[in-house]
Amino acid sequence: MRIVYVTSRFPFPVEKGDKLRAFHQIRILSKRHEIHLVAISHKSISQEALDAMRPYCKSVRVFRIREWLLPFQILSGWLEGLPLQVSYFLDRTIKRQVQYHIIHIEPDHVICQLIRAAGYVRALPFQKTLDYMDVFSEGMHQLAVQHKRFSFFFEMEARRLAAYERTIYKDFDHHIIISAQDRERLKMPSKDQISVIPNGVDTKYWHNTGPHTASHDLVFVGNLGYGPNKSTASFIVKNILPALLKRKRKVKLLIAGARPGHEVSAFSTIEGVTVKGWVEDIREAYQDGRIFVAPMFSGLGLQNKILEAMSMRLPCVTSSMVNNAIGAMPGKHILVADNIDDIVNCIELLLDHPDRYEEIANAGREYVEAHFNWDDQVNKLEKLIFTQNEYLPK
Repeated sequence: MRIVYVTSRFPFPVEKGDKLRAFHQIRILSKRHEIHLVAISHKSISQEALDAMRPYCKSVRVFRIREWLLPFQILSGWLEGLPLQVSYFLDRTIKRQVQYHIIHIEPDHVICQLIRAAGYVRALPFQKTLDYMDVFSEGMHQLAVQHKRFSFFFEMEARRLAAYERTIYKDFDHHIIISAQDRERLKMPSKDQISVIPNGVDTKYWHNTGPHTASHDLVFVGNLGYGPNKSTASFIVKNILPALLKRKRKVKLLIAGARPGHEVSAFSTIEGVTVKGWVEDIREAYQDGRIFVAPMFSGLGLQNKILEAMSMRLPCVTSSMVNNAIGAMPGKHILVADNIDDIVNCIELLLDHPDRYEEIANAGREYVEAHFNWDDQVNKLEKLIFTQNEYLPK
């Protein structure tokens, strides 16, 4: 089959969740199908990134958004009632070029990742699948709750996003999303017809690379320019570490990930806290901690960092919100806590009981192997697209 895969960002390098999902879906689909990548981008793409995708794609085409036109595009979209998230990625000067390019390819199917790219393909006369991935309207609502001063603006954007999520549903033949929790967050009557297809984990890559003595008790890894990750790092430093200190627990914490910014970087001045920005092999950061701690209370989708840590046999302490998307059994595969005292209790349990530590570490790895294999998830996508009634939403 000939598939056109449309993204709102170039899938490589794989440093964000949407890029990770696109890269691996394209990689696996290319084994059995002819893939044509169409990427919308606000910046030029390096030759290295282009070369990384060519082994999997029959053709790679990048359409560059003209940044000087962005104010006009955003204003035009606003007057039309479009969400800013959509207007920012919708360049009407290249929309027709994108459509002509795809029509020339004559695909059997078009996969569109995220609602912000939907405007480019929704009118095309081909079978199409929309990957909502995350629920943008819910993300904007969370921002409204967190930032009371700007809540009116965020709530207005949330309403526009929810309306757009409902509107574009009818323009696509199939619909997928990353977790059942996110599907429930959609404000549309037809959400039960959306298929849940999670991300996967490359367990051959995400494993302990050899004997290594962790230099930190706790570790948190993530894109530190992403709001929920930044909030989590701050919560650990300002709440979890002091609570541990009150119990006479003096621990070392490693925070690692791209784009830490001034606020997160400043945590490195605190005794026992190490902050690393971009790490060439991020597995080294995971291995440098004994316990992965991620008390996240906002955010969307599936937290791949948790799955990667579990795959590396690193016991994880996280929140109910995160685990609701993963579906692991608390106390067996993962430890779940939603307040400071319970989080500290979980950390102490792992620090003081080596047997429980090993049990959870091994069970976590086994759970990821059984439920988050990339090939299995892409097989579900193929069945949804190409086999009528064989794969139904669950």
